[in-house]
Amino acid sequence: MKRLSRRTFLKGAGGVALALPLLEIMLEKGLGAQSTTPPRRLMFVFKPNGDEIARRFTATGETTFQFDEFLQPLEAFRSEVLLLNGLNKRYSALPEAEKADNHQQGGSALAPWPSGEGSFPIGGTDRKIGYVLGPSADYAIGDRVVQQYSVPHRHLVYRVGQKYNDIWNMAAHGGPEGTQNPIPPETDPYAAYTRIFNFNDDPAAQAALLEQITKKRSALDLVLGETQALSARLGGEDRQRLEQHTEALRDIERTLQTAQVGASCGPVDLGTPIDPYLADNHATIGHLFFKISAMALACDLTRVIQFNWGGNTNNRVYKNLGFSEGHHDISHQGTTESFVSIRAIHKYLWTLSTQLYADLKAIPEVDGTTLWDNTLIVHWNELGQGDSHTIKDNLVVFAGGAQNYFRRGRLLDFANNASFSDMLLSCFHYMGFEDVPMFGDARLTDRAPLPGLT
Repeated sequence: MKRLSRRTFLKGAGGVALALPLLEIMLEKGLGAQSTTPPRRLMFVFKPNGDEIARRFTATGETTFQFDEFLQPLEAFRSEVLLLNGLNKRYSALPEAEKADNHQQGGSALAPWPSGEGSFPIGGTDRKIGYVLGPSADYAIGDRVVQQYSVPHRHLVYRVGQKYNDIWNMAAHGGPEGTQNPIPPETDPYAAYTRIFNFNDDPAAQAALLEQITKKRSALDLVLGETQALSARLGGEDRQRLEQHTEALRDIERTLQTAQVGASCGPVDLGTPIDPYLADNHATIGHLFFKISAMALACDLTRVIQFNWGGNTNNRVYKNLGFSEGHHDISHQGTTESFVSIRAIHKYLWTLSTQLYADLKAIPEVDGTTLWDNTLIVHWNELGQGDSHTIKDNLVVFAGGAQNYFRRGRLLDFANNASFSDMLLSCFHYMGFEDVPMFGDARLTDRAPLPGLT
């Protein structure tokens, strides 16, 4: 029976985690036994604008594959990745009135549902469309984690740059099925860190925050009681709106609970603050989000994270690579010269992304493994081929130890006969939710996890 850790946190309002002083309960009663098996974690990492299908691999054998130019940063991790080539998002199965353009719809592919009505223009047409009608996988999986394990945060959602939000850069959705409920990502790592962490050891500051938390809990109890009484008097649509509001209140309530955290939980050094919205700062801001994500997982503040290097159609100008045009603009050109640039951008983003691997490998777990050994990273893109905007030919890369759930060091080519939605279902099963038979609209899935992964 492990005693309550000195690093135990009281989760504060809005997700603030308060490091408690040494209390008698830590020495006498504890919180019960902590499992010696670390939990499984899941992180989705997004890169935009598609790539160049023909230049992914120079050899495609299951174990004898060879990375071509822009995937070369993964060579050092070839035994630790599982490459899923030729996945199909299958949006062609939806009628025109239920889908956006491939950038828009593909950018919401973690939420494999039809699009609803809205005011966003669809490129090349006079039609307009709205957000997707259902939850994204990070939200849905996180919701099950919260229900079963009561971690403070259902999921964390981060994006580098682009402070504004619209249909081109919102990949997280709360649903439920049939409901438009986009979730704005956090774009400022300094604000994100302050929101979920507080390692203040000053007793006076802790006492003040504890008093504040107590007051907020009392207020929440009152409001939740009132909403429950009001619900019985409302019609269907109003009741659904109230239920979404109540769920948000429950999220706040959950972050006010006490919880035991991992042995490696500690402050993160974010360095001297810089402008998170300056394009030239994208690499540093991305790495700060990686560091925050790794520590949030280590502290068991969440077990599911969505990270985005930008929105779909991201048009960041990579001046550090010598470019004067934006990424999205280059991706449209389809010329020999433009593909040289596209490969350089993707190789660069893959190099930046592997910084996350080092961060996870550096954090030890209670059983002698590392955070990397117990985490699945899912790399994805809204498109397959960038210039032709394909929703088939998608490449998804699984990285991380994932508790050896998947057989890694392999390339599986599904030749567009398997769906992106079923890849997400495999993620549900990896996280322990094997009772989920299907995720997403039935027209987009084969209703089974991808074969041959485990």
